[in-house]
Amino acid sequence: MTLIAIRLYFKLTVFAFSISACLTELILNFKNDNRFDNFVLNHGLLSQTYSDSLVSCARKCIKDKSCIAFHFNQGKLQCRGYETLMLTSNAGTHEEGWQYYYITIFGVCPSTYAFSRAFNYCLGYEGLSLNAEGVAKCQRHGGNYMLIRGADENRFASLLAYNFRSLTSRHHRQLMIQGNYDDVDEKWKDNSGITLLFSQFVNDEYKPKRVIHKLYLEQTDSPENFLMLSRRGIVHPAITLCTI
Repeated sequence: MTLIAIRLYFKLTVFAFSISACLTELILNFKNDNRFDNFVLNHGLLSQTYSDSLVSCARKCIKDKSCIAFHFNQGKLQCRGYETLMLTSNAGTHEEGWQYYYITIFGVCPSTYAFSRAFNYCLGYEGLSLNAEGVAKCQRHGGNYMLIRGADENRFASLLAYNFRSLTSRHHRQLMIQGNYDDVDEKWKDNSGITLLFSQFVNDEYKPKRVIHKLYLEQTDSPENFLMLSRRGIVHPAITLCTI
């Protein structure tokens, strides 16, 4: 838990009945992205419940570690908590009255980045990029591509990539992730040279030869379970999500 988060929960404990403390909770933990106001996200829904205020909706999200964003509708007094982020309006349905917020930690995450409590990192969408360009975008923030360390993280990454399911080009629906094939060891390794702890390929034993291949997630019929493939990464832009 970060120092900022500790201070937050201390304030909430001491000033449990203070209106100012409720507003502090919203400022420290959530950020509005008005590009996705007046929409509802069509996937990654954890719950839709009654909520009498924006702060109450934020608190509900805080209570569930997998919740990273929410929509709140003041007119309907409805709260929608999500286990994924809304990254494009094409992933949602237009509906007036909804406000969109995502969890972040001010002073720790870059201004447009969310914070995943489930995986303990900041993450942000940096557009569609060729591999070298995408790596450079991540490195500007001191980050890297997502590293898939288990089935839960593969699910999280899949739901993020599912935002782009409506794009025409197959390549633009692919999410670049950490992974390079070592021809000598015949193993897939992360960007630090450590053998990947988790892999889930379209083909059970996928071993490219002779050319440098980069790993990505390929869309499947399930929004929650994309599979791994590789490509050279120098011809077609792909989804760039950076983690810090």
